[in-house]
Amino acid sequence: MTIENGRPFKSGLPADRWQASAGRLRKLASIITFILRLAAIFAMTIVPVRASDFAATSAEANARNLFRRVAVFSDAPDSIHDPRHPQPQTGADKMFAPIGLVWTNHPQPDQGTAARSDLHMGTAFLVSPCYVLTAYHVVFGYRFGLRKGAQEEAEQDVSATFSVGGKRSRAVPAKYGQFSRFPGRDWTLLRLQPDAGHRCLGEDPNIGWVRLAPLPPLVATKKSLSVAGYPADKGLAALWRQDTCHFFELYHDIDNDGLWTTDCATRPRASGSPIFFVEDGVLNVVAVMSGHLGAVADNEILPKWDPNLANLALDIGKIISSDHDFLKLIETDIDRFHQPNPAQVPIGRRQRH
Repeated sequence: MTIENGRPFKSGLPADRWQASAGRLRKLASIITFILRLAAIFAMTIVPVRASDFAATSAEANARNLFRRVAVFSDAPDSIHDPRHPQPQTGADKMFAPIGLVWTNHPQPDQGTAARSDLHMGTAFLVSPCYVLTAYHVVFGYRFGLRKGAQEEAEQDVSATFSVGGKRSRAVPAKYGQFSRFPGRDWTLLRLQPDAGHRCLGEDPNIGWVRLAPLPPLVATKKSLSVAGYPADKGLAALWRQDTCHFFELYHDIDNDGLWTTDCATRPRASGSPIFFVEDGVLNVVAVMSGHLGAVADNEILPKWDPNLANLALDIGKIISSDHDFLKLIETDIDRFHQPNPAQVPIGRRQRH
């Protein structure tokens, strides 16, 4: 570039024409960059579960339009078999009583390119008398790429309803991960707001709460685990459980840090389901169901484990370490209650699992 009459001059073009051309090139470059970013987003291998759904009657229609199906892997090597079964939540199985349903009180953003919002429903579970844990996207929807300001104002206005044991309570977010920026932070801790004169649901002698039990990765991959939730391809009347599922690989990159690949089953509306083992008459939760890899058509049961279609669960230890107030709130609430966990089944009465 040279200077002619005090103005830029390049490649024989007058300065005004060169500046116009440069402006068009900058605009074109910006458009190309935007398109490439969009392509990168839609081409992501790891896909959050988007497995929240509001009504059983609309689950199939909504799933066809909005949700990618998530894999259910057969547990029978010689046949295709659905590994899930109804799980009682009373008597000797009272340890499962803290697992319930959560749904949004106001429409939240949906998955997909269309700008729309709907009510969402998923699985959640009590972790103390007054606190409930579930997946972020069940409560807040899919607010990808949002930052501070408008996002924080919108999140402050979000509320949900938690239902368990035939009882309901309003729930508001107390802590949550930065899922709008990182897929591996798909968690929300909700505080119950009981009506005046009523206790928190976890204080009910027939409900109680689960125990959070982070495992070292080397132990977690060798542990036989279970998952329980309310998948959309099953009825709402019963909790559905799968026994003997496993963790395989733990991600450590910045976007997906703390996500396990797993063969534990999930479907829409099972987002937020606890993955656990039973010990001392109580559920010990090690992860929260969060996402999946790839896509599965319809309600297919896959004949065997396929790592390319793995489900994804967020490690409890990673949730605890990501927010220093998370565990403090839960422990303070349990200490406040001053009573044993009602969900814990005495060893002599416990059913074998």
